[in-house]
Amino acid sequence: MLSRYSAALAAVVVGCLLAADASAVRLVTYNLLNYTSGRDAEFRHVMNELQADVLVVQEIGSQTAVNNFLNSVLLYNEPGEWEAGPFVNGYDSDNAIFFRSAVIDDVTHFRITTTLRDIDEWTVQPVGYESAEAGVRIYVVHLKASQGSTNEQRRLDEVTDMRQRMETYPPGQNYIVAGDFNIYRSSEPAYVYMLSTDGGPAGVVVDPLGVPGSWHDHAGLAWVHTQSPRTVPFGGGATGGLDDRFDQLLVSPTMMDEEGFDYIDDSYISFGNDGQHFNIALIDPPDNGVVSQETVEALYYGSDHLPVYADFQLPAILVADSEIDFGSVIVGGSAEELLSVANGATIPADELDYSLSAPPNFTAPTGDFAAYAGAPANTHTIGMLTGSAGFMSGDLIISSDAPDALSHAVALSGSVLDHGKPSVDPDVVIVAGTIDFGTHAPDGFVDQAATVYNVDYGTYQALVDVHAAEITGDPRFDFTTTFSPALVGDEPVSWDVHFDASGAEDGIYSGTLSFHTRDQQDLSGAIDLSDLVFDLVATVDGEAIDVAQGVTGPTRVGIIAIGPNPHYPTTTIRYGLADAGPVSVSIYDVAGRLVRTLVNDVQGRGDHAAVWQGENAMGRRLGSGTYYVRLMTDDVTETQAIVRIR
Repeated sequence: MLSRYSAALAAVVVGCLLAADASAVRLVTYNLLNYTSGRDAEFRHVMNELQADVLVVQEIGSQTAVNNFLNSVLLYNEPGEWEAGPFVNGYDSDNAIFFRSAVIDDVTHFRITTTLRDIDEWTVQPVGYESAEAGVRIYVVHLKASQGSTNEQRRLDEVTDMRQRMETYPPGQNYIVAGDFNIYRSSEPAYVYMLSTDGGPAGVVVDPLGVPGSWHDHAGLAWVHTQSPRTVPFGGGATGGLDDRFDQLLVSPTMMDEEGFDYIDDSYISFGNDGQHFNIALIDPPDNGVVSQETVEALYYGSDHLPVYADFQLPAILVADSEIDFGSVIVGGSAEELLSVANGATIPADELDYSLSAPPNFTAPTGDFAAYAGAPANTHTIGMLTGSAGFMSGDLIISSDAPDALSHAVALSGSVLDHGKPSVDPDVVIVAGTIDFGTHAPDGFVDQAATVYNVDYGTYQALVDVHAAEITGDPRFDFTTTFSPALVGDEPVSWDVHFDASGAEDGIYSGTLSFHTRDQQDLSGAIDLSDLVFDLVATVDGEAIDVAQGVTGPTRVGIIAIGPNPHYPTTTIRYGLADAGPVSVSIYDVAGRLVRTLVNDVQGRGDHAAVWQGENAMGRRLGSGTYYVRLMTDDVTETQAIVRIR
């Protein structure tokens, strides 16, 4: 079994050998040892090895020095990729921040004044995120140096000023404290105060290494030391070999919960420290086990501190549909669409935790879901209720932990249609009717229209599909042309029917026309609807008069046919006259009261027709019941019953 030291050292070795994941954010803190210019070749090599995304530095002399480091080191290595953040030139050693513009797109600055060196607060916003919740505040410190209670108190005073600023933000924020702390042991007041929750959770930090004890001159903790890689004087720096953990990265508790912008476990590295150079120079034997000899020399000649870095995952990014259109569906049909939800962040990133809430008239899966960076999108079946007709709409809410989309609305919409209403009548559903070709000589018949209606058709009703038809009975009845299916909506559709009386003997001929109907077939929920059936009647009378051609001669006398009967709302009364003269056609109720006079005129010999629309003399539609039609001429008085339905 590995000792704790051996396991920790193994993690250091692995961490130093592995570059940061391309999509993790690597934060590096580095004391540059009074940098103004020079030592650029060494820093170029170190920065090329570190592959930082955000670099915070201490001991940089001025704005000119910031510009020199940016241009002569960072942009020299990677032209066009780096920027410098806001800088304030204080009275003592200063801090600065640099960042990759492809990773960070906004940096703001606040200066915290202390009794010695000021502390910088930089707020960085990752590229691709808009919410402030996706950003992180970075506090960069260079605390009072040297041992002794007086210096310890100075360091406590400095971090107290910093924490007072940090406590102006509510708990639960993301922040990092980085830099040269000059702290010698975990029991030192400044360190204890930064980690203490006695005053509340705001501003508290966590040490990702979690290695309490004395960090000064402690062989058992050699792997955490960052100062000094030298044993001889250099540019005002320290000597003594690696024996102090001055350079640190501390994080907020929220950055240790594996959610959002978060520290990646075991990524904290004292770069170049192989744990084998306690109290000796980094350049001395044994050979460094974690970095190359060229890197050792660059670290040795560049500064008297080792850089420290840690990697951080980015928050989740919600990628989801913004609208779903269910189209149209018929009452009782199935209406389901897939909602796509993905995590648009790149590995390693926080998983996207989310739930769905459907609006009225829609359904969505319940429970908690997770989407992982780099994984295929999750799909969820969203349903629309189809129990009643109408337009359905509402917003499905995706509640997530993606900082830019804590609540994402998906607009849902669709139409539920009533079933079609096939009918032989335009106003009410009637599934049976009569087509009477009348009484004519064999050459006097004309084609008749068989009309289909879709009663009450409107925006939220399906079309009627008249998909098949046949004529049975006497073969003299047939369509004038081959039947073609049709969809019936607001406008009725008619098919012409022909009666072929050639060679027919006198008599009554009958047949049946059946239309087979259903809902339009391109919509879910479509069903077969009622058949529409027309009785076909034609009477051949060789001595009948063709009124249209002005032919005179004998005809059938009296009421020939009433159809449809029963009826609603319209029926046709056909009658024949033997001679020209006055004619009266009237409707009476069962009590013998006159309801309406349809004809009161002088008409010529031949066939005639009168239409009753079910109305009285005032134009008001009458209710269901039995009524009587009476035909009166000089020669004939005839009465027949009519049944009205509604």
